[in-house]
Amino acid sequence: MTVMAHAAAGVVAAYMIQRATHQPFHLGIAGLAVLLSGLPDLDLLWGWWRRQRAGEEGHNPHHALWTHTPLFWVIWGGILAWGFHLPLGLVIGLALVHLVLDSIGTDDGIMWLWPWRRRQYALWPRKLHAAGARGLAFYRRYYRQPLLLLIELSLLTVASMILGWEILRTF
Repeated sequence: MTVMAHAAAGVVAAYMIQRATHQPFHLGIAGLAVLLSGLPDLDLLWGWWRRQRAGEEGHNPHHALWTHTPLFWVIWGGILAWGFHLPLGLVIGLALVHLVLDSIGTDDGIMWLWPWRRRQYALWPRKLHAAGARGLAFYRRYYRQPLLLLIELSLLTVASMILGWEILRTF
């Protein structure tokens, strides 16, 4: 999924988690959700650096790194929640939502069973990076997939409604 989908899913998931645990939801939580839902993609920098160092080009295989696994985010999410006094369920929930989205809108999926298996699992895998498609060519392929477009638009619509409601509620 794209950065926009991850951010929107973070807002929607945080809203649902906060409501389910009878905790308040406000714009500060929404901002935190956008930040936390994007954290798993910090490994893009590591993947980019490794490929630059090796003189390689093409698709960044950051989904194949251990930093894109549920076990890593349960442990690291616990540390972040404890260190920053954040709700544990919120931190881990947002990371897991990110990983689920990365299993839907990708060629490769993520290593759900790491460290026991290094195999990557994807739901509805698409050959989006075929023939070296990157940048604009990648996004053209991506948004021509009806399922992916529907998921992204749905997440953006619901997140916009939640944020709009929260903004209007402050007046």
